[in-house]
Amino acid sequence: MNYKFSFAFASACVAGALLAGCGGGGGGGGGGGGLPFLLPGAAGSVTLTGTATYESVPNPNGGLVYASTSLKPVRGAALEVVDAASSAQLAVATTDDSGAYSVTVPANSTVFVRVRAQLTRAAPGPAWDVSVRDNTQAGALYSMQTSAFSSGTTASTHDLRAATGWDGAKYGGPRVAAPFAILDTVYTAMQKVLSVAPATSFPPLRVYWSPKNAPTGGAATAADLASGQIGTTFFINRSTGREIYVLGKEDADTDEFDAPVIAHEWGHYYQSSFSRDDSAGGDHSGNDRVDRRLAFSEGWGNAWSGIALGRSTYMDSSGPGQADGQPLDLTVGPASNPGWYRETSIESIFWNLNRQVGFKPINDAMTSLQFRSAAPVTSIHLFAAAFNAVAPGNAAALKSLLAGQGITSTDAYGAGESNNDSAAATPVPNVLPMYRPLAVGVLANNIACISNVAGTGNKLGNISYLSFSVLASRDYTIQVTSGGAPGAPDFDLFKAGLVARSGNKVSLGAGDYVLAVRDTAFIPDPNNPPPPRCFSVLVQ
Repeated sequence: MNYKFSFAFASACVAGALLAGCGGGGGGGGGGGGLPFLLPGAAGSVTLTGTATYESVPNPNGGLVYASTSLKPVRGAALEVVDAASSAQLAVATTDDSGAYSVTVPANSTVFVRVRAQLTRAAPGPAWDVSVRDNTQAGALYSMQTSAFSSGTTASTHDLRAATGWDGAKYGGPRVAAPFAILDTVYTAMQKVLSVAPATSFPPLRVYWSPKNAPTGGAATAADLASGQIGTTFFINRSTGREIYVLGKEDADTDEFDAPVIAHEWGHYYQSSFSRDDSAGGDHSGNDRVDRRLAFSEGWGNAWSGIALGRSTYMDSSGPGQADGQPLDLTVGPASNPGWYRETSIESIFWNLNRQVGFKPINDAMTSLQFRSAAPVTSIHLFAAAFNAVAPGNAAALKSLLAGQGITSTDAYGAGESNNDSAAATPVPNVLPMYRPLAVGVLANNIACISNVAGTGNKLGNISYLSFSVLASRDYTIQVTSGGAPGAPDFDLFKAGLVARSGNKVSLGAGDYVLAVRDTAFIPDPNNPPPPRCFSVLVQ
């Protein structure tokens, strides 16, 4: 075990540790009742009680304030009592919402109490499996435990406390509190969903944190992740499961106590698990004009952090001593040029909509068939159409918030949208209509026009959206050509999510589709952007 330390607290010394491999964990949720059994030959049993807490560092204005560190309960975590000699598990329990536990174990046994950075609950009813692990230690599970003690012959109390490791100037000791702070933010997020959908079964989630996780390199390879060069805190849905990677590099960027950052990434987990997210991701900021899919995804993530945590600001600490950072007001949107292409507009709409109508109609819309199964890509327009379908009594509230951010359409395809970025200092051309109609079997010359006025890759104007319908289920050929002009056109095909990427021949069932055309040859040059490039498209 690395990360070993001890200090006096109540009746026990607490050690922070990494558990090799996946480990187990207590079942059940909510209450702190144990599931004991007695070892053969044990004479009687005793009750052990206690409370598990972690030291929490607030970030009220962006940077962490260690002087205001407080104790918070470790809620809903898996707890076990282990025989110190044989390593046999003697009892399991789940901490309650005050961090308390109660278990029955054999008397006069040498044991220790371990709390895992893991939330588990099995069906029937709401279910989840969340664990916080070290990506630089082969995915080992974090935990904390008491030193060994005799269970004795009478009831006794054994508390556990996860320390930050902060010595007043630096992290001088093991950062045991970090994984439990992350776990508590996930617990809070799940409770928000359960408040409006109490039977929710959450897909397994693994969260990876390490003091080595740095805002350098990238997550392109397994070696990057294993070394801690993760680039940023992010969510990813792999074929092997859903994962969140969290920064932890001291004096650079740590996110374990930045609850809004963790909640933001959990918002992407929510989309992946229960809703839909067509965003291609990539670099972005609140000042950017971005692709509609990215604006919706990142605006939702920021707003969700405020909805789940009950706060109106987004915080992200960084820099020396984790003291840097500026609060982002989730309530107001951008000061100029708001619109469907601004993530700050989207976050303002969601945050204020939740304040006005509550989370249930938002959740109902995000998880509805109207949103998940529609042909248009994910955007504020698709959300508005789904919201109005499932919560028509709240349509006026949403329409007012959309208008406040310069958005004029509630159609899933954005039909009738009039915001064409004309308020920008350098407007992006050809952004309306939001989808250009395409007839199958008819060559559409120069229909898909691309520009990088707002930037390159995932910015407004980088992708041109076309809509078409097929009447018969068969193989179709999609051709996107530049007609000899500069450019290297490519495309993604959508229908209730991504259907195909590139490739000329695709097998399609009857129905509506969206083609997202892009130019892979654009080279970023913000000082001298090239003129728009228009491509011809044929589906037959």
